[in-house]
Amino acid sequence: MLKYSKSHGLAVPDAFIAATAIINNVKLYTLNVKDFKFIDDLNLYK
Repeated sequence: MLKYSKSHGLAVPDAFIAATAIINNVKLYTLNVKDFKFIDDLNLYK
């Protein structure tokens, strides 16, 4: 949240979703790629 909230407008729900995917080491399947593509260590399904 500290790293991306101001620079990219990361919202709390999106941060929870990204953190859950990172912690569980799973790919994030989403149609809303623009809200997640800038997060380091997040494995997006493309």
